[in-house]
Amino acid sequence: MTDPFAMPGDQPVIDEIELSDTPGGDLSLRDLKPRHVRFARAISNILAPATISVPMILLVALYQTSSIARALAYGALTLLFLSIGPFAYILVGVRLGKLSDIDVSRRSERVGPFIFSLISVCLGWFVLILTHGPALLITVLLLTAVSGLILMIITLWWKISLHASSLAGAATMLTALYGTIMLPSFALLVLVSWSRVVLRRHTPAQVVAGSVLGIALSVVILRLRGW
Repeated sequence: MTDPFAMPGDQPVIDEIELSDTPGGDLSLRDLKPRHVRFARAISNILAPATISVPMILLVALYQTSSIARALAYGALTLLFLSIGPFAYILVGVRLGKLSDIDVSRRSERVGPFIFSLISVCLGWFVLILTHGPALLITVLLLTAVSGLILMIITLWWKISLHASSLAGAATMLTALYGTIMLPSFALLVLVSWSRVVLRRHTPAQVVAGSVLGIALSVVILRLRGW
């Protein structure tokens, strides 16, 4: 898969460009950034995969539950394997200088975090199966494992958007469960896609591809699992 307009995987993103252009280092990045870029950065952080996983998992856990306490306990367990563990891995990588930033902006650095995340998600999937956890949470982990594997393979050649894919999958699943009341969540998908392009993290084609992949995989796996 190629994109004639795609940026090289390791091209400096907007933060790095602005840092290099700071005369004498006197101005902060906040001073240099236009308002719409600061807004895009905030949106990108707020709607990051690790962040959106929290409300998504809680809503899935609480769907048709007979015990709120059990749902919250399994929701927390799922988040441990789905988000907390992989995000901690990235933070350690950034602190040790192995990764450039928490977004893992450089395509060449993404394989390690992908592999760690896949292992963590698979472990969580086995734990939930062995402890007879909620079927929907097991489905979420299955969806994450399948999409993560596909995204990792694509990322070897092309920097597809993880932000867009994660939010598209979450919005699709919540809409399938809760109905049309969740349709406005797709507006957030448009917003985060815009932010990633503004920040030069991705091209329009890369966020569209991530969105389509997230929606398609969610629909297919939900149907295969009988939802």
